Amino acid sequence: MSRIKCLIIDEPYASSVLESYIGEVDSLEHVGTFYHAIDGLMYLQQNKIDLLFLDIMLPKVTGEAFLKLLPCRPRVIFLSEKKKRWRRSDDDYILDCLVKPITFESFLASIDCYFAAVPPPVMKRNSSTRRKRSAPDRGPFIYLFSGRSAVKVYVNEVLYVEGVKKYTKIKTTEKEMIVYQGLTAIEERFAGRGFMRVHRSLIVAINKITAFTEHTVEVATHILPVSAPYRRQVARVIRAGLRNV
Repeated sequence: MSRIKCLIIDEPYASSVLESYIGEVDSLEHVGTFYHAIDGLMYLQQNKIDLLFLDIMLPKVTGEAFLKLLPCRPRVIFLSEKKKRWRRSDDDYILDCLVKPITFESFLASIDCYFAAVPPPVMKRNSSTRRKRSAPDRGPFIYLFSGRSAVKVYVNEVLYVEGVKKYTKIKTTEKEMIVYQGLTAIEERFAGRGFMRVHRSLIVAINKITAFTEHTVEVATHILPVSAPYRRQVARVIRAGLRNV
């Protein structure tokens, strides 16, 4: 997977923080930092990047006005002193807005937005090579951060997701991985994909539940607790599934 070329246009302190964060992720490449809009514009007129970290209120020009000057727009993550200065628009190229001071967790969540919008390209098969047997389709997938790399997670193979402080543990049919994002952010990525929360720190795949009681659900060989606030919802979802069998 080719590295994502990242450019920063912001004031020095926030830029230095972002530079250190980019350096922590193997799939990202820092190609430059500019503190003034005109310098960034001159660079972007001659160079192509993948992801731009852009101050929403640059000196003498807003971030949105700056984007209109670009000949070729990259994906953009705005940087702001206050979240209320930015409202999500219909522009698919604007992915997120990071509020200063920027935490590493919020930075990773924004990079996750990039992978959701721009999946890594599939390598084209060389027509001169022998046709290989196609790999089995493992279904839909998302990209999440495990360690310093973005990893592909096949949704149909996930058994459950467990929140552990500021990190999240994802248990699949094949392995276990640690993701450097909070459980709420991960839950949003799995929304509408057949998962439900059974505990403040647990999300399970509904179709992987093999048995349940009022207080627990069994997923594969794992017996997981169901906390009181979720018991009625869990029972309703599972019984509805049984009626459809």
